[in-house]
Amino acid sequence: MANPLNLPMVPRALRNVVSRPATRRYPAEVRTPFEGARGKIEFDVSTCNYCMLCARRCPAAAITVNREERTWAIEHLRCIACNVCVEVCAKKSLAMSNEPRKPHTPADSRDGHRPGHEEWHGEAPDAAVTAARGSGA
Repeated sequence: MANPLNLPMVPRALRNVVSRPATRRYPAEVRTPFEGARGKIEFDVSTCNYCMLCARRCPAAAITVNREERTWAIEHLRCIACNVCVEVCAKKSLAMSNEPRKPHTPADSRDGHRPGHEEWHGEAPDAAVTAARGSGA
């Protein structure tokens, strides 16, 4: 019968038992983002004019803009963080933060919302301002 200590994997297995793990223990140990890392897209609803440039230029089609209803939405699970939408925004309503994106779990969809979907609603334009523009004043 072969000696179990002569097996080539025994020293490696014993070394792995007493050594630290090769990877980070993610929820407990979060890596700090490095310089230039892309994270989450931040949106400022107060400066947006809903021109739809960001939605047209998004290569992943992750952004949805509705000018009439004044809504802006992003699908974070579809977004590839390429920064194109931030670069084309004329009003600088979009910015890319260094904050890492939150992981999405099946528990996120239990509250009735799609996981990764984020939506903003702008204020409706004043009726008096709209009427004044329409009359040519």
